[in-house]
Amino acid sequence: MSKELFDEAIGAVPPSTVDVDTVLDRERRRARVRRVANPWTAAAAGVAAVAVGAALVFVPGGSGGTAVAPGAHGTPSAPPSPESCGLDPRPTGPPLSQNPAVVAARLTPVLKAAVQQRVAAGTQLTAHAQGEYPKGTQHGPLTFYHVFSTPVLQDGGVCSGGEDYFMAAATTADGPRRGNVWAMVTRLGSVNGPSTECDNLPEDMTGSCSKTSGPHGEIVVESTMTSPGGPTVDRSNVTKPDGTGVIVEAQNVAGDAKQGGEPEMPAPPLSLAQLTAVALDPGLTLYP
Repeated sequence: MSKELFDEAIGAVPPSTVDVDTVLDRERRRARVRRVANPWTAAAAGVAAVAVGAALVFVPGGSGGTAVAPGAHGTPSAPPSPESCGLDPRPTGPPLSQNPAVVAARLTPVLKAAVQQRVAAGTQLTAHAQGEYPKGTQHGPLTFYHVFSTPVLQDGGVCSGGEDYFMAAATTADGPRRGNVWAMVTRLGSVNGPSTECDNLPEDMTGSCSKTSGPHGEIVVESTMTSPGGPTVDRSNVTKPDGTGVIVEAQNVAGDAKQGGEPEMPAPPLSLAQLTAVALDPGLTLYP
């Protein structure tokens, strides 16, 4: 999506209030983490703003959207009241008791250990493009960073923004076989929370989905999806009773499955069972 199309969609925006590069970067990131039913759906030319949950998000194929104002990075969210937005308060998980930088530093070694214990012996983990946030700042493999945007009341009583999650990603290399793994940890009820139900697969894809319970009452939704002749995406969504949501995904391409192309390894570097085991790790919680 070009700046010209973006400007046409949102109208004139004062330069001092909206950083277009920042908004575009965040909307591309939001498009990725929200792809549950169809991981290959991405923002393309033309955008329309629609209310989903407590956030105003961009979807393909329309025009006339409303700008999402950049939020303060690195502070816990404080959702607007239902009266101001006309929506239920979100997120529903308890507020964080630790500084986000402390949370990210605590979660990172837990994820790295959980993944390294389960990938094939000799697998190397390197930085992934999804680990670049904010723009120009590249985080190391499976190193968590905090994504935050303040909910902002828009015309019509809906709210934009409201992102509040921790993200980490890595490219995997096992000889010539390459893939990727990424994880998200979030307060439940946020706009980027885990799926709690199975969705229908798109007609041009094959795969499966199942909903089960974890050992401590967690809701677990596992899905696998493959496009014809293209990559496979395995994802585990775990909703924990303490108010933490965890999503862990693996793809059998080094970059991003939504870009298509041929698989770079027979299957993703972690199986569904392994992804769920990672997500269920008691250390992957926002409330230790």
